[in-house]
Amino acid sequence: MIEQIKIKNFKCFEDVVIPLKPLTVLSGVNGMGKSSFLQSLLLLRQSLKYPTQTSSALFNGPLIELGYADDVLYEGAQKEEIITLDVTEHGEQFHWSFQYKKGKQELECRENIFLAANSSLLKDDFYYLKAERIGPRNAFQSSFKEGKNYNSIGNSGEYCASLLAAHERQPIASRSLLHPDEPLNELRAQVEAWLSEIGQTPRIHLNEHQSMDLVNLQYSFLRDSVPSNKYRPTNVGFGLTYSLPVFVSSLLAKPDSMVFIENPEAHLHPKGQVAMGKFLAMVAASGVQVIIETHSDHLLNGIRIATKRRDIKPGDVAFHFFQRNIGAQSTSIISPKINADGRLDCWPEGFFDEWEKGLAELL
Repeated sequence: MIEQIKIKNFKCFEDVVIPLKPLTVLSGVNGMGKSSFLQSLLLLRQSLKYPTQTSSALFNGPLIELGYADDVLYEGAQKEEIITLDVTEHGEQFHWSFQYKKGKQELECRENIFLAANSSLLKDDFYYLKAERIGPRNAFQSSFKEGKNYNSIGNSGEYCASLLAAHERQPIASRSLLHPDEPLNELRAQVEAWLSEIGQTPRIHLNEHQSMDLVNLQYSFLRDSVPSNKYRPTNVGFGLTYSLPVFVSSLLAKPDSMVFIENPEAHLHPKGQVAMGKFLAMVAASGVQVIIETHSDHLLNGIRIATKRRDIKPGDVAFHFFQRNIGAQSTSIISPKINADGRLDCWPEGFFDEWEKGLAELL
């Protein structure tokens, strides 16, 4: 597990140290650096796994497209300064630094001590879902395209149906993630059971068309224990298909692997958002390192409830609130601590407090 990352002169970060836990939650208003933090880790994976790269920062590739060196250098940095990323994993530190050069899309490393070969950042068992995911479609791509070695589910979840079709009978790695109402330890059955927490009781139907490299996806629903007709994804709730990659990747992930998810609550009803928070807390407790970016107080409350229910230890959860003072160039971070009752030791201005502000104004 990665315990800490130190970032210097990268995008909005002048010099910050960010502790990580099995479950790390990134929050803050738009443009404060949450995505930039994730990009620092994705940049490492993209650069170090690229077949022809051994010591370069690769800004544009299968995982992320950052542009040029000018786009990633901290605005307040001097042009001769270096960009550094220091990762602490299993108590050992990996140091990676590269010199800024104007107009370059790749920068040679100035100094590096490589990550261990078994680092979570370098494993094939790695999943990243960006905020802009694939919505309902009648057919999805097969997962043979270039880039799957970096992220087998696809950055937008485009390979989700293909992965599910390939592994639908596979047992999930952690029995602690078996849904209480579904004893069958198979991936598709467990995905269906967890999807039921956000809405109806769906059944997933997959049909592979190998000659076209496509997978057809349909849903039916249990009504009084009787399956309904099959429906296209475009004719059922948007949030069902949009959240499907979150459940598939989380249940496929093995202990000591990593899952990064931007806005896992997107397109879900508040009840579904709470359920998603509880679920992701359980995934982290199973040994998968989960890092999420969220704007949802409902998802936050789901994690707090999971902590109170002892589904995850409070020491295994980190909250980071990204903020920037008016006129400041650099982002700073406040990290509220959670106790065994799910309560936080501080509630910074702007940290999931809009409901209370709105209620106070209405009253």
